Amino acid sequence: MRSRRRKSGGRGWILLSVLLTCGLSWGMTGEEAYSPTGDGRPDYTRRSRYAVPEDDLYKSPVQLLLDGSGRRLFVACEGTDELLVVDTKKRQVVGRIDVGEEPFGLLLSHDESLLYVSNRWGNDVAVVELERMEVVRRIPVGDDPHEMALSPDGKFLFVTNLSTNDLSVVELETGVEVKRLRMGTAPFGIAMSPDGGSLFVSNQYSIPVLFRTPSILELTVVDVEEQFVRERRDLYSTVIGQGIAVSPDGQFAVTALELPKNLLPQTQVYQGWMVTYGFAISETRKRGRTAYFLIDEPNLYFADPYGIAFTPDGRFLYIGSSGVDVVTVVDMERVYELLQVEEGRIGISDEQIETYARHLALSNEYVVARIPTGYNPKGMVISVDGRWGYVANRLSDDVTVIDVRKQRAVGSIRLDGPEGMTTLRWGARLFNYASISFQKQMSCNTCHPENSVDGLIYDIAVDGGMGRNLVDNLSMRGLAETGPFKWTGKNPNLQRQEGPRAAQLFFRTHGFEGGENEAIVRFLESMPPRPNRYLRAEEGGLNEFQEYGKEMFERAYDNMGQYIPVGNRCITCHPRPYGTDRKIHDIGAKGDHDWDGNFDTPHLINVFERQPYMHDGRCYSLEEIWTVFNPGDTHGRTNDMTKDQLNALIEYIKTF
Repeated sequence: MRSRRRKSGGRGWILLSVLLTCGLSWGMTGEEAYSPTGDGRPDYTRRSRYAVPEDDLYKSPVQLLLDGSGRRLFVACEGTDELLVVDTKKRQVVGRIDVGEEPFGLLLSHDESLLYVSNRWGNDVAVVELERMEVVRRIPVGDDPHEMALSPDGKFLFVTNLSTNDLSVVELETGVEVKRLRMGTAPFGIAMSPDGGSLFVSNQYSIPVLFRTPSILELTVVDVEEQFVRERRDLYSTVIGQGIAVSPDGQFAVTALELPKNLLPQTQVYQGWMVTYGFAISETRKRGRTAYFLIDEPNLYFADPYGIAFTPDGRFLYIGSSGVDVVTVVDMERVYELLQVEEGRIGISDEQIETYARHLALSNEYVVARIPTGYNPKGMVISVDGRWGYVANRLSDDVTVIDVRKQRAVGSIRLDGPEGMTTLRWGARLFNYASISFQKQMSCNTCHPENSVDGLIYDIAVDGGMGRNLVDNLSMRGLAETGPFKWTGKNPNLQRQEGPRAAQLFFRTHGFEGGENEAIVRFLESMPPRPNRYLRAEEGGLNEFQEYGKEMFERAYDNMGQYIPVGNRCITCHPRPYGTDRKIHDIGAKGDHDWDGNFDTPHLINVFERQPYMHDGRCYSLEEIWTVFNPGDTHGRTNDMTKDQLNALIEYIKTF
């Protein structure tokens, strides 16, 4: 498996490395970026040019879990692939263990003898015996596992798999995955009802919707005993559902999310109304209703909500905003009053729900505190006695300690990461912080959660005005050698993309300049793609079906024996290793909203992860590109292909 970071030892040459790195030229060739790994494939980054040993030592904590006593705090650190144990009384790290590649979710067995840790890049769950602090078993699950839940009888483990859009059901006695349940798109968080009867799963991306219609997140409800999906609820005009929690009385499931305005021209940033953030509150009863509230204010936004937790009495809801380093405290009694809740039912009309979902001034009615944290707050937990709250700060390697009664931060716990800040770490902070945007409306991470995509189509209102030249969002992973950038190819490099263009078109502020521009560009160019699950056969080689697809990709003659011009072959515009010739082409994809049909060739690195497709996001599957939107064979010759041939072609494309 391709390594995602350069492991290094010793710090004696750190200062020299920093000095040399800061003096490097930007002008690197594709050959220099093609840094082969042990299996002969590139890592698609320039990280070896920029990284120093300290970059491998940052802990980057993402999730937290308290034991029943509140004395032990478990911390999953994605940066160092380890689990830390913190003594909450001493407020210091007292233990550590390597658990797997990029750990994320944490879950205790009912007797608290075992700790389950999901590993996003390892695609497994590590079972840690806490008495010995050893990994005693690894359970394979789906791709990119995130959060977990345990059945009331302790026999089954449920795991959300973000990349494969499903939920693994694991029988713990045998350690065998017995079934997968289809979720929405990119299942993320999971919360069990207090009675153990239902699971509520948040999803990060919208389900497929009609072109130029609002996004829809799915809230998936699972019957725990029967192990089937009981209900799929539509959360309208929302996206990036991550943290989720069920109220202690079991009446409501609350999801932290974004309420985008991507169908409006992006000039609305000037008016302070382009992206909003808040939470969905859903009745847990069957076919329950959902309402929405914002945590923003009219002239100040709280970008990228992530961690979420109820106080044990259910009175307050804590929501961490990872883009502005703040935890918002919501008075749920006031929320229930506004919703006219009676016996777990929302009493207001649908029209009133729509008004609340867009009411920026309403937060003054229920937001009672804003608690500063460290950099980039992620996972959050509140002790069972309701006394203390803990927040994992991913980009400052510490944990904020909150006095819940006083609703303020009272200290922090250092996790023993490097004290200094490297260029790449600085770039990561800039990418994840919304201070760059007008009224802190958005960070780079807002549109590129987890450095990937939000799956939305944007009207950037440039090159011809509003309602023209609509663009699909693209992933930030593996793009170091894939310039020029933007669908029009107008940005020759990332320095321009993240400098004046970003300032003018997205943030409506001064923008990244000088050292900031350099830091964020180096961060982006050092970002690898996730391990490609389609390359696991034969240690990274192609299977028989993919080999057949490769023949289709490279073919010079169609099924009728007719010669395919070089310019209309897949391999011409999408050569390995990046899947792009870095040129502008007209493939007959011009829409009614486009001024012309010339577009930059997108790379194919992990293309299966970044739906929708095409420059304007018109396709929700790779199949649609050639079965629906290539009637004249202008985007490669494909209309003669059999179903098996097209399927094989697509399976091969997924291996880039």
